[in-house]
Amino acid sequence: MSTSSRQNGSTRAGDAERIQVAQLLTDAASQGRLSMDEYEQRLAKAYAATTQGELSRLSADLPDFATTANCGGIRKPAPSTLLLAILSGFERRGRWNVPKRLTSFALFGGGVIDLRYADFTSPEVDIHSISIFGGQTILLPPEVNVAIRGHGVMGSFDHVGEQGTPGAPCITIRGFSLWGSVGIKRKKRKNS
Repeated sequence: MSTSSRQNGSTRAGDAERIQVAQLLTDAASQGRLSMDEYEQRLAKAYAATTQGELSRLSADLPDFATTANCGGIRKPAPSTLLLAILSGFERRGRWNVPKRLTSFALFGGGVIDLRYADFTSPEVDIHSISIFGGQTILLPPEVNVAIRGHGVMGSFDHVGEQGTPGAPCITIRGFSLWGSVGIKRKKRKNS
């Protein structure tokens, strides 16, 4: 690799670098430094970026960029998580680390998995959702790509449009519902 390509920012960007910039943009939006519209526009561009120079330009006007995005090293995905609702409920909302593998189970209970403000720690996420006489809702931000492989038996398992922004995390949702539901919805972030 030539020194000039590194200096002018034409070095190819990887998934880990795109995820780091996405997290920096999320931090800036939560601190009120970016409006929701500007945040969503920059986030889409970050996931579509092919070079480190493109990523640098998206966050150059934000504080702590040099220490956050250029810290180096590969970030490990968050550990696999199990969410249970047996005669009860669960909720994952706000800012949290989305693992590479997430399993949710509702038996005579319910839950909400809100990915709109979450930090993705892996470019690919597998969610296994099972509802038996219960209900779950999965809220997706507009930019993610999704593949749904679930089925309802005497119940429902929603299907939504799969296309998001090229380069954004890809979420695969598998599972089934028996006399229950797994509701999957794309929903914009609220303006603060």
